[in-house]
Amino acid sequence: MADLSTTYMGLNLPSPLVLASSSLSNRVENFQLAEQHGAGAVVLRSLFEEQIEALDTQLQEAMDRTTTGFAEAQSFFPRQTVGPHEYLGMVGAAKKAVGIPVIASVNCNAPGSWSQYARQIEDAGADALEVNLYAVQADLRLSGADVENRFHEIVSSIRETVRIPVAVKLSPFFTALGGTVARFDALGVQAFVLFNRFLQPDISLEKLSLKNDMSLSQPGEMLLPLRWIAILYGRIKADLSASTGVHDATGVIKMLLAGATTVQVAAALVKNGIPYLGKMREGLDEWMDKRGHGAIGDFRGTLSQRVIRDPGAFERAQYVHLILSQNV
Repeated sequence: MADLSTTYMGLNLPSPLVLASSSLSNRVENFQLAEQHGAGAVVLRSLFEEQIEALDTQLQEAMDRTTTGFAEAQSFFPRQTVGPHEYLGMVGAAKKAVGIPVIASVNCNAPGSWSQYARQIEDAGADALEVNLYAVQADLRLSGADVENRFHEIVSSIRETVRIPVAVKLSPFFTALGGTVARFDALGVQAFVLFNRFLQPDISLEKLSLKNDMSLSQPGEMLLPLRWIAILYGRIKADLSASTGVHDATGVIKMLLAGATTVQVAAALVKNGIPYLGKMREGLDEWMDKRGHGAIGDFRGTLSQRVIRDPGAFERAQYVHLILSQNV
């Protein structure tokens, strides 16, 4: 049997499989089940910046007033059953329940005093903190530099507040993603999670209203994080964690070959149940044995673009070659 252990953000994990922040990651029994079936770590469901700032009822009252005149607002800001105090309790309970690392998660949009809450998360026992930078930039007055500076301020304030490792979960929607990652890397961020998924509302023709269903990721979506992990591997100090579109052991192996340190899984477990982690782990183990790999380090990053001087030029050359060869 191969050694599946890995080191992520300086934390020792028994396997690279991670229960991602999702609807499954807000119950202690799910953390225990994930550990039992081969998870190397668990990421708690995100606590939103708005929840942290709204320790009183003022934000909820504003939401209630807003939903009266704006059809989609209620689905953007639903009532929450887990607030900041309860979240700290969940961190502590998770640490007592499992032996694998427990990673807390906060979903952020703007700098603010709420970042001091990160210290409370650390004090509650979290082994690391994942900062999910999620925002649809619909303000036409904002430039790309404005957005990046705001995110930089968020991450910088958190890094100055806590001693535990910090991961940043990004979207792919940056003009120069590599430069953005490099800027965060210079702050001492220990990992990047690629990528988060944005809500994409549809329109109901029957009700003439927005439909805000959150669909599960599909396997084809893994190609975008796969590409960027392969580009970034070896060019930054931080670890890389794959997220979105990994539904089986084959996807896990591909992400590791590209350079991922860990692979976060959610949709596949929502669909198949948490014990499905065991099947993914077995598939990885079997592939490694077949290839003669004794440890993940033997092959991680071997199919990255680390040795390519200009990955952008290489990618474009491949694109041009493909298009011209198809005669379309």
